[in-house]
Amino acid sequence: MTWSRWAPQTLAAKFLWIVVLGALLPLALVGTWLTRAAERSGVALLREHLGNAGDVLVKNANDQWVLRQGDLQLLANNSSAHAAVTMPSSLTPADSAYLHQLELSVAATIPAFSYLDSSGGERWSFKAAVAVDSVTQGNGGARASPRPPAAFVPIDLPIITEDGRRVGKLVARVLVASVIADDAGKGLVSGATLSILTASATNAPIAREGWEVASRSVADSPLRLALAAPIAPYVKPFASAAGIGIGLLLLAGVVALIVTVIFTRRVTRSLEQLAAAAGAVAAGDLQRVVPQSGNDEVAGVAASFNAMTESLRRTLGELAQQRALAAVGEFAASLSHEVRNSLTAIRVDLQHATRHLPADNAGTPLVTRTLDTVRRLDSTVTGALRVARSGQFKPSRIDLGLVLKHAMRGAEPSFNDRGAILEPMVQATPVELDADPSALEQLFLNLLFNSAQALGRGGCARIDVATIDGSVIVKVIDFGAGIAASELSADGMPIRSTTRDGTGLGLPIARRIAMAHGGDLSVESAPGVGTTVTVRLPRGSAT
Repeated sequence: MTWSRWAPQTLAAKFLWIVVLGALLPLALVGTWLTRAAERSGVALLREHLGNAGDVLVKNANDQWVLRQGDLQLLANNSSAHAAVTMPSSLTPADSAYLHQLELSVAATIPAFSYLDSSGGERWSFKAAVAVDSVTQGNGGARASPRPPAAFVPIDLPIITEDGRRVGKLVARVLVASVIADDAGKGLVSGATLSILTASATNAPIAREGWEVASRSVADSPLRLALAAPIAPYVKPFASAAGIGIGLLLLAGVVALIVTVIFTRRVTRSLEQLAAAAGAVAAGDLQRVVPQSGNDEVAGVAASFNAMTESLRRTLGELAQQRALAAVGEFAASLSHEVRNSLTAIRVDLQHATRHLPADNAGTPLVTRTLDTVRRLDSTVTGALRVARSGQFKPSRIDLGLVLKHAMRGAEPSFNDRGAILEPMVQATPVELDADPSALEQLFLNLLFNSAQALGRGGCARIDVATIDGSVIVKVIDFGAGIAASELSADGMPIRSTTRDGTGLGLPIARRIAMAHGGDLSVESAPGVGTTVTVRLPRGSAT
């Protein structure tokens, strides 16, 4: 079975896997460590307490054992003891009295002792009226359980004369209670029990599951103290604290998981919307917009996506407009050929009419004016199409005011049809520049037609001319409906025609004519305020 079958397939599932593996799994490991650390801490604390208590007990036992050693040396190394093991007959009264005096002085700690000669025969003994038993009886040194009323430790000491000869030995029984009391361990460690062992015994009879043992040896004696206590009471507080910690960790893990699920759903929802929108755009739906909220990276991606689709819509719109312009240009070229043929036929007929009409005929001026209009129309069509299609023109020194007046005269019927007013142009001084008059007349005629279409009854438009830094600035201003910002492209040009019957080609053609003359054209508009089209043209020769 491959990992791919178990691997998360969605982005939300991957986020959850990251949280589980990156946060919850470490929390589980920390919880396990806390549980084990609680037990180790409890055991370590108990060992410390048992060790401290054992040190106190063994110090007291060492002090008492030094005293018992002094008593044993007193019993073994005196002249009466030497006499007891070496004299063939009874002791002298003085020696007997001295030994009886020793009996009385040590009876409380050494309740029984005897002197043996070199052959092992008992020569003198003492036994107080105290029930005694040995802690070494039975299994060779194991603790007696329960302990007799007066447990003791057997001690053998050699009896040596002043010249160094060993003449016998002292066999004594030292009360354990004279070295360490049965209840000496009480109060040092809660729940502890004290056991007294011989040096040859092991901890096996004392140690048991769930208990901790600390043992200490009494110096220069066969005694060993073993202090044991249950582990559970010491582990319990640590385990309780660890349980609280684990509970808090679990709570933190659950909260982290819930928060992760919530934020994951928010993030993945935005990404899903982005993916769906990208698919829609790929399918051709350029109107799809991704909702954006917040200031994080996903919101940034959504904003960039929306900006991209907006730019794509405008680019495709401009491209479509350029294609349409090219198509209309081709169509206009063929149409202009037909129009020029018709105009040529009309011009020839009018020329014949002028030759046959008497000079004083009332229709002669009308025919002559019509012939001039046909010639001008033919020149305008030819020049405007040449500049719009090729970007080239034949420059000549012209009076811009005259070109503007011809354009205004040609657009005046459109203003009259809509009940609007085209204000007369006020020009203080003539403005001359190198340009193609027919192309410029077509440029401004297109702008004036657009202004007339934007006006309602009673509306007005005007033309302002100014000269700034070697350039001529012509503004065609109307106070009509205006154009919304959403209908303008990045360079300020309308994306599509704002009138029902318009082609949207008037401004692009006008702009191309302006650029062919080395100038430019810009549009400023606001809904309900109006539109201002600014044309900048150089006064010198175009290059």
